Order: sequence, then structure tokens, then C-alpha cells
Amino acid sequence: MNHELRFDESDRGFVYAVGRRYVHDDHAAEDVAQEALLLAYRHRHAFRGEAQPRTWLYRIAMTTALGYLRRQARHLARIVALEPDALAALPAPAGSPEDAAASRELGAAVARQLDGLDDKYASVLRLRGEDYCDREIAARLGVTVATVKVRAHRGRAMLRDAITDAAA
Repeated sequence: MNHELRFDESDRGFVYAVGRRYVHDDHAAEDVAQEALLLAYRHRHAFRGEAQPRTWLYRIAMTTALGYLRRQARHLARIVALEPDALAALPAPAGSPEDAAASRELGAAVARQLDGLDDKYASVLRLRGEDYCDREIAARLGVTVATVKVRAHRGRAMLRDAITDAAA
């Protein structure tokens, strides 16, 4: 069964709103919306008509936004592991010089905020960034694995909030 899909400006607004709900940033939501609409267009032949087109489009937008967040989290984890002096050596991401400058600024902001965290949280984040598993971190710090997981979660939340506040 061949289903004809057409996308218009209301779909773009819908996809942007879905992306914005997940990424909480206007510029990132624009990127997510563009990527999601491009994916939907490229894979429009895969639409089987078992759901409404908007439901299908919502799922693509949500998956694209979550992928964006995962990439950001991996990038942030790599930055958190670096010492402040090593941040200048970060490889420039593919993209424009503005993207490279934004990445360096983010790295510097993360390093500053990480230094400002309570050491019990910062030490867990640094060790995780050095690819130690939770069990190894627990042994090094003399705490339980559950404590490591809690500190990592709380540390990331504090770091994210501090960076968001600093950017505002």
C-alpha cells in the first residue's frame, strides 16, 4: 500500500515543538527539526499507514532529539574527563568555526563548573571520564557502588544546572 506523505510548514512547527520539548534549546531544536524532517523525507516510503502521519513524524522527531541528547552527553563526558589545561587540545568538531568555538567554550565552562563541585561528586565524574567502572571507582573512593551511582547522577545534574545557569 503506497501512502503519499507531504510535509508543510505546520509539520515543521510540530517537529520543532517536539524537539524543543526534549532538548530545551531553541538552536538545538532547529537542528533536531531539520534532521528529523530530512529523515522523514528520506524514509517516507517506509511509512505503512498503520498510524497517523503525525504519530509517525512525532516518533522520528523524538528519536532524533534523543539521539542529539546522547551525542551531547558523550561529548560532555569526554570534556569532563579532561583537566583544564587539556581543554585547549580538544579536537575541533566537524562543522563551522563557530561550532568549534562553541565546543571550546563549553569545555571551558564544564571545567570551571566541575572545579566548583563538591569533591565527592567531582571525583566520581572525573574517574568515570577516565573509563573506570563503578566498581573500580567505589574501591578507589572507599564507598559502595550504589553511592558511586548516586554521586554520578547528582554530580551530572549539578554540573548541568551550573552550566545552564552560567550560560544564561
